[in-house]
Amino acid sequence: MVKSVSINLKFLSVLGVFAAFTIGIAIYATGQLARTSSSYTALLRGHVAAAIDMQKANRRLSDIHAGIGDMLGATSATEDKKYSDFIAQRQDQFGALVNQAEHLAPDVADEIAAVEAAETDLVKTTCANAIALASNPSVSRSVAQTAYFSECRPKFADVSETSRVATQHLLSIIHSTDIRLSKAADHTIFMTFAIILLGMVAVLTGGFLAVQAWIIKPLNKLENTMGELSQGNLTVDVIGTDRVDEIGRMAKAVQVFKDAGLEKVRLEDEAAAARRANEEERGRREAERESGAKQLALVVEALALGLKKLEAGILTFRLDQGFAPEYERLRTDFNAAMERLQDTMKVIVGATSVIHSGTGEISAAADDLSRRTEQQAASLEETAAALDEITATVRQTAEGAAHAREVFGTAQSNAKTSSALVGDAVAAMSRIEASSQQISSIIGVIDEIAFQTNLLALNAGVEAARAGDAGRGFAVVASEVRALAQRSAEAAKEIKALISASSQEVGSGVDLVGRTGSALEQIVGQISEINEVVVQIANSAQEQATGLNQVNAAVNQMDQVTQQNAAMVEQSTAASHSLAKETDELAALIGRFEIGKERTSAPAAPRKPAARNVPHGSIRTTPHPVMPPKSKAGRPLEIVSTADHINRPRG
Repeated sequence: MVKSVSINLKFLSVLGVFAAFTIGIAIYATGQLARTSSSYTALLRGHVAAAIDMQKANRRLSDIHAGIGDMLGATSATEDKKYSDFIAQRQDQFGALVNQAEHLAPDVADEIAAVEAAETDLVKTTCANAIALASNPSVSRSVAQTAYFSECRPKFADVSETSRVATQHLLSIIHSTDIRLSKAADHTIFMTFAIILLGMVAVLTGGFLAVQAWIIKPLNKLENTMGELSQGNLTVDVIGTDRVDEIGRMAKAVQVFKDAGLEKVRLEDEAAAARRANEEERGRREAERESGAKQLALVVEALALGLKKLEAGILTFRLDQGFAPEYERLRTDFNAAMERLQDTMKVIVGATSVIHSGTGEISAAADDLSRRTEQQAASLEETAAALDEITATVRQTAEGAAHAREVFGTAQSNAKTSSALVGDAVAAMSRIEASSQQISSIIGVIDEIAFQTNLLALNAGVEAARAGDAGRGFAVVASEVRALAQRSAEAAKEIKALISASSQEVGSGVDLVGRTGSALEQIVGQISEINEVVVQIANSAQEQATGLNQVNAAVNQMDQVTQQNAAMVEQSTAASHSLAKETDELAALIGRFEIGKERTSAPAAPRKPAARNVPHGSIRTTPHPVMPPKSKAGRPLEIVSTADHINRPRG
C-alpha cells in the first residue's frame, strides 16, 4: 500500500495526522474549560448567592434589634408607630431573604429554616411582651426596658449564633467546591500540555521515521545500486522496481541501465566468439581473409569505440557508418541499446530534478518553520514577562484592598462597640433618672415627717405650757425637737431642689446620649456599607490576581513547549538538509553521463504550491530554483523528456 502512494501524498498524510491531533486537543481543552465554567456559574448562582442573602438577613436582624431599642426610647405614639412599622418591615425582609437562601441552597435548607424559626419565635413570642409594654403609653418605660433587658435582648445572641452556624456551613461548602473546581482546572491545563507535548513528540518522531523509511532508505539503496552498476558490477539486484511512485520509476530506469550493461557484456562475448571463429576459419577462408578481416576490424573498432564512449558515460554516441550486411544487425542493436539507455538516463535525470526540487522546498519550509518557531518563542517570552508585571500589580492591589477591608472592619467593630456603650449609658442614665425620682419621693416623705414632727413639738410645747413648772423641762425638749424638725424640713427642701435640678440635667444628658447613639448607629450603618464595598473590591482584586496567576502559569508552560518545538524543528531541518545533500550526491553521480543536447528543455523547476488561504502563524515555504547537474566536462546536463526523444528521428 505504501509503495503505491506518491511522495507528495505521503507528506500530506503526515500533515493530516498532525492537523487531526491539533483539532482533537482543541476540542478536549474547550470541553473541559466549558464544564469548569458551568460549575463556577452554578456555585455563584447557588451557595454564594445564598451566603450573601444570609449576610443581608443578619443585617435585617440587627436592624430589628436596633428598632426594638429605639422603640423603648420613643417619647410619643408617632415614634412608637414608626419603629413598630420599621420592625415589621425588617422582619418581612428577613423572611424573604431566608426563604430565598433556602431555595438557592437546598442542602442547607434545614439550618436556614432553623434560623427563620428562631427569629420568628424571638420577635413574635420572646420580645412580644417588651414591644407591647413599650407601645402602651400607660406603662412606664423603665418597666418595658426591664422586660427588654431581661427577656428579649439575651435571645438575639442565640439567633445570631444560629445564623452564623448556617452561614459558616454555606461558606465551607463554597470553599470546598472552589478547591475542587480549581484542582479540576489545574488538571485540565496539565493534561492539555502533557498531551500536546507527547503528541508533538510522537508526530515529529513518526514523520521523521516515515521520511526515513519511505524516501531516505530507498534512495540510499538506489544510490548504492547505481554505484555498483557504474563500477561494472551487473550482478547487483535493483530494489524498488515494484513501486509505482517516483522512487519506483527511478528504480525501473536503473533496471534498464543494468539490462543495457548486460547487453553490453553479451555483445562483447559475441564479439570475442566471432573473433575466435574467424581465427579458426582463417586457414580455409584464406581468400576471403582480407575483406572479411577488414570488415570485422571495422566492426570491432566501431564497437570498441562505442563501448569506450559508453564506459565514459557519453550516451549520445551512435554508430552512424554502415557495416557489412552480416554485421548490420550488430550496429542497429548497439544503437538501439544506446538509445534505450539514453532515454532511461533522461528519465532518471528528470526524476532527480523533481526530487532535488522537493528537497529544496522541504529545506526552505523547515528553515521558515524554524524562524517562525523562534519568533513565536520570543513573543511568548515577552508575553510571559508582561503578564508577570501585570500579576504583580494586581497582587499589590489585592493586598491594598485586603488591608482596607481590615481597617474598615476594625472601624466597624469599634463603632459597634461605641454604639453598645452609648446604649448602656442611656440605660444607666435612665436608671439614674428613675432613682432620682424615687429619692424625690423619699425626700417628700421626709418633709412630711418633719412637718408632722413640728406639729407634735408645737402641741407638746402647748401642753407643757399648760402644765406649768412641771412641764418646763418637757417644753425645752419640745422646743429642741421643733427646731430639729424645722432644720430637717429646710434640708429636705434644699435636697429636693438639688435633686430636681439633677433630674433635669440627667434628662438633658439622656437626650444627648440618645442622639449620640442614633448618630453612632448611622455611622455604623455607613461603615457597614463602605465595608461591603471594600470587601467586594478586595474579592474582585483577589479573583483577578488568581486568574492572572493561572494565565501566567499557562503562558510559561506554552513558552516551554514552544522552546521544545523549536528544538524538534531544528532536528527536522537537519534531516531535510541531509536529504538535500543525498539528492545532490545522486545528481552528481548522474552527472557523469552525457545524454544529449538536441531538443532540450529547461530544468524542471520546483512546483509552486497551489494558492490557498493560509491562517496567520502557519508555515509558508518559498520554492528555490534547482540547478541542473553537470557532466564531467563542466557543462550542465540538459533534460529531454522521454516522449520528445522517442518521437525524434534518429541520426
